[in-house]
Amino acid sequence: MDTIEIQHEDDLLIIGDVARAIEENEFEPYVQPCFDLVAKRPMLAETLARWTFPEDGTVIPAAAFIPALERTNTVCGLDWFIIDSMCAYLGEQLKTLMVPPVALNISDQHVDDENFTKRLSATVDWRGVDPVFVSVEFGLDLLARDERMAKVLIPSLLDAGFSVVVDKFNATPEALIPLMHMGVVTIKVSTALWRDSPIANLRAFTRAANELGIALIAEGVETADELKMLRHEGFLFAQGYYLARPMCLEEYVKLCSNRIYGNMGRLSV
Repeated sequence: MDTIEIQHEDDLLIIGDVARAIEENEFEPYVQPCFDLVAKRPMLAETLARWTFPEDGTVIPAAAFIPALERTNTVCGLDWFIIDSMCAYLGEQLKTLMVPPVALNISDQHVDDENFTKRLSATVDWRGVDPVFVSVEFGLDLLARDERMAKVLIPSLLDAGFSVVVDKFNATPEALIPLMHMGVVTIKVSTALWRDSPIANLRAFTRAANELGIALIAEGVETADELKMLRHEGFLFAQGYYLARPMCLEEYVKLCSNRIYGNMGRLSV
């Protein structure tokens, strides 16, 4: 048996394990908050999937199963489980607490689904959620390599009332203009851009975004010095382990309702 065959066999085993784990509720949605640095509160929650073995509480890292699901084109099933779980969470919480919108962090493979927007609309409608509370997050690289994003998927999402977040942004200020014309108003800025760019370039970038009305979220903030620099250079929003690690929905609700504060004090840096 050659390497490709062995990998295929391993992938099939992982697919079976994931399907069983979904059925047995071993997966649960987690979120990592993005923070408004001025209001000092969460402004968006990026969705993640956490797989925990019930026997001993072992957390299975995403790198152990997501690549297999991507290779076998089965990752969308897990995405829809998380999407429905997040919409159910929103439907319940919005009855009593004004929680921030969520950003659905989904696979690139959904671009091939002509009914993605219709299915997402049906899901939020069934859960009693206004689409204004739901964003769909895609990487800039996907926009660059698949023209259907700009021509079909993004327009359909915006027409249905959803918003779009572009993450892993690492490009020149000129690249913001077509995104603005598409209707994208929120961008997550890669650490490779804000951490490694000369200050003059970073200032030009934040100035261009402000002029276009685009909100910039600095990804991957890990230290107080980084947060201080970002605030000084005009960033109003940030995400990263320095501010908050991924958390379960129960912890996130407490954070949003101010019953716990965690690292919120660090927003004052």
